[in-house]
Amino acid sequence: MKIVCLFVVCISLLPPFDVGAQKVRIADYYPLRPGTRWTYTPPPDKPDYISRIERGETPATVWHYDATNAAKVLRFDRKRGILYGGEIFNDRSKVVFQQPFYWFAARLRKGDSLQITTPFQKYETDGRITEGTFSLRQKIVGFEDVTVSNGQHYAQCMRVDFSTHWTFSDGRQARSINVYYFAKGIGPVKASARFIIISPEGKELINRLVETDLKKFEPAL
Repeated sequence: MKIVCLFVVCISLLPPFDVGAQKVRIADYYPLRPGTRWTYTPPPDKPDYISRIERGETPATVWHYDATNAAKVLRFDRKRGILYGGEIFNDRSKVVFQQPFYWFAARLRKGDSLQITTPFQKYETDGRITEGTFSLRQKIVGFEDVTVSNGQHYAQCMRVDFSTHWTFSDGRQARSINVYYFAKGIGPVKASARFIIISPEGKELINRLVETDLKKFEPAL
């Protein structure tokens, strides 16, 4: 009996497992297989937000369409992570970063951060090519439990705080301030994003907060 009691005491004194202290695989938290689809809660009186992964222009790339119907151009490398190469906007214009960068490392942990600025070329639908710059600041804040609107609970989601800043050749600027929660095996399950659009004259045209969470996840077949 004394042996059993000592064993229980020893177990109870062990520190709780901290996933944030371990390196995790981004592939486990951000599935990029074509056909993957997420449905999110919309603002009142709006249709559901749909996010999806489609095949890109090359066999190695995918397009991740978000709720605005713009797509990030991504490529997954098992050793290095997720390479971010540019964007396709909803008017079908395309941005190509001069210096594509690894948005997420293949393995990461709490506290990992990223700060990047790259020039880009924007291929307009009328054939023009314009230029600008894109900046991103990002941090893996930690791992937190998340409960979404329908009551579904997701344990130890990876919280990512990041902001972006676009500067276009005509003087317009676009900023975003974001908090995303990625659940293991599913991807983003909850998000908060503030979008700010600034005119060439420095006037704030749009300042909109969008908060959403997952209604339905459909993995690639």
